[in-house]
Amino acid sequence: MNGKERVLKALSFEPTDRTPWVPYSGVQTANLIGADAETYLKDADKIVDGIVKAYELYKPDGLPVCFDIQIEAEALGCKLQWSKNNPPAVASHVLEEKSLPELKRPSENDGRYPIVLEAARKLVAAIGDKVALYSLICGPFTLALHLRGTEIFTEIIEEPEKAHELMRFCTEVAKDLSGMYAETGVPIVAVVDPMVSQISPRHFKKFVSPYLTELNDYVQSLGIKVTTFCCGDATKNLELMCQTNTNGIAFDENIDMAYAKEVATKYKVSFGGNLPLTTVMLFGSPLENVEEAKKTLAIGEGTGFILSPG
Repeated sequence: MNGKERVLKALSFEPTDRTPWVPYSGVQTANLIGADAETYLKDADKIVDGIVKAYELYKPDGLPVCFDIQIEAEALGCKLQWSKNNPPAVASHVLEEKSLPELKRPSENDGRYPIVLEAARKLVAAIGDKVALYSLICGPFTLALHLRGTEIFTEIIEEPEKAHELMRFCTEVAKDLSGMYAETGVPIVAVVDPMVSQISPRHFKKFVSPYLTELNDYVQSLGIKVTTFCCGDATKNLELMCQTNTNGIAFDENIDMAYAKEVATKYKVSFGGNLPLTTVMLFGSPLENVEEAKKTLAIGEGTGFILSPG
């Protein structure tokens, strides 16, 4: 098996010859080629150079094309705060100025869509036969927060129909970008929805589950795999994530690996994680990272497991 085959087998919940390794190389790859984050994320060739360099250095089985979940919000009219060392942050919420019917779903020519789609096509041609490329999209609930701001948390309680209308729109935006990525030849869509850790299971069932399931079904109808990324302590919603017809879940160091394995295995869903980003990867020694990887492998090892950072 090569890396691509290994990851796709894991996402099919089938045995592999060894545990796949997928480092989520984000704007850190800009540093590998001596570029700052803003320059990197606005240049398809630099994205390609960074990911190819990560492929050479990290010997991975899978890699993301571009880890920036602000792309859709920017194309829809949100202003971004750029940084030289980090991904951009959403600095304004477009629905504070416009109504939802005024927003046009982005096309492949809007915002930075052309940049990331070009990078995806070039990476598929350069290394796509050897490594599983993940195309990352912003999950519907997180995109709703980008567009509406924190008012979304009030709406799901006080104006649920308004929240549902926004979630329907965000789901269509996610489906559109998934389809564009599928046409580049990338074999996996990763739905990155960090904000799902901030709501209760009751609200997850009502405002996330139906839309995430629809999105996941659509991605798989394109003939590619779909996996769901969450951040923070999403323990309370982990089982619900497994019930959305996803091929895989990926989670933070806050979540107990043994518990995640138990839940994911119950649903025959792949599970990926969860090397600690700060305490070990940033501040730990190389040896401490090796020991942490050994410990994580010992707990997670088996069908469906993908070793990754949190």
